[in-house]
Amino acid sequence: MLAMKKLVGMLVLMLLFGTGAYAQKQGMNPEKRAKNQVEHMKKELNLSDEQATKLSALMQEQSQKQKELMEQMKANREESKTKMKAILTQEQYIQLLEKRTEPGHRMRRMRGGAKS
Repeated sequence: MLAMKKLVGMLVLMLLFGTGAYAQKQGMNPEKRAKNQVEHMKKELNLSDEQATKLSALMQEQSQKQKELMEQMKANREESKTKMKAILTQEQYIQLLEKRTEPGHRMRRMRGGAKS
């Protein structure tokens, strides 16, 4: 029984993220995206109307939380940028920005390479 619950949970997550990525590419707003996801899940999982309503509310709640987190991350990046500008000289800051725009910079950073 526990294995079945895990399987259903994994399926729900895959459907949530899979259809969410597709909906985002289409430029849908969060409400429409949630509606499309629920409709898809309703067909795939044979959900009751009550389950669909609860899932829709959950998805909208999660969407709002994600939006708030993204806004917080943006504010954190701006704060770090301001503090970095205060620490570095203008010349050093410009040099840092130039390094960050070099081809391959992100790949090296993701692999943990610190070559400059």
